Amino acid sequence: MKNKAHDLSKYAFQKNEPFLLDANVWLYLYPAPSNKPDWRAASYSNALKGILTAGSRLVMDALILSEYLNRYCRIEWIALHKAAQPDFKMFRKSPAFKSVGAGAATYAREMLKLCTRHDHPFSAANVTQVLADFETGVNDFNDGLLAETCRHHGWKLVTNDGDFTSGGIDVLTSHPRLLRACP
Repeated sequence: MKNKAHDLSKYAFQKNEPFLLDANVWLYLYPAPSNKPDWRAASYSNALKGILTAGSRLVMDALILSEYLNRYCRIEWIALHKAAQPDFKMFRKSPAFKSVGAGAATYAREMLKLCTRHDHPFSAANVTQVLADFETGVNDFNDGLLAETCRHHGWKLVTNDGDFTSGGIDVLTSHPRLLRACP
């Protein structure tokens, strides 16, 4: 089932409306130090202000937080440490990781202050369909689970993932390709 994409810059946020921000959005809002900001950071920052001003609700799923933390640390490892420590798992055990891990954890704590934590409804998810979509290349497995979570809870997903076209949910985005693909 195709998603319905909404232009983030034109969306009117409502009080108590629930939103799940994808890990890529959190990475624009709380970037790894070596990530250079671009226009997307401003777009999603404005959306966060709109969500908070309207009194909408931010929710957090463990998959999102896990993807954020892992990506943040890998961005820093690739940019600053890969030459010295080519194995990421060894990097995580090195003294150089301490400041990277501390930065990521500090941002994660700030994110969690803005959100209500929800358990992932894995037992209620249509995992058969998620796996079928994964197997055929329709969705990344985690993206399929996130769509299932949003559908289960009635959340809207805020994402910049241009491939997030299926799942039958409402997505808010600044990504032109996603807006064209899911009118």
